[in-house]
Amino acid sequence: MNPAVEQIVSSDEAARTTVQHAEKEAAKLIDDAEKKSRSMLAALEEQIKETERRDILPIVSGGRQQAELTIEQAEQYIKMLRQKFALKKTKIIAAFINNVVKTGMD
Repeated sequence: MNPAVEQIVSSDEAARTTVQHAEKEAAKLIDDAEKKSRSMLAALEEQIKETERRDILPIVSGGRQQAELTIEQAEQYIKMLRQKFALKKTKIIAAFINNVVKTGMD
């Protein structure tokens, strides 16, 4: 074979080997980057969950407790108003009957 042709074939094989090696290296770098990004994403998701547990859930829980307390207080107030209304109604009826009886006796 002609030395120039042999040199071209040898250079072509070397270039092909270099390209294959570069492709393998690039694939490895891409795989490593994907693994690292998945790991970072998992760490960020865990950080978000921790922030929710530490900062947000106590606020929501406190709000829920306050709402329950407010509802309970409102129910007690309504109960008290109903009792006052019933008492006043009874007093009004008694006063009316008393007035009717007095008027009928006069």
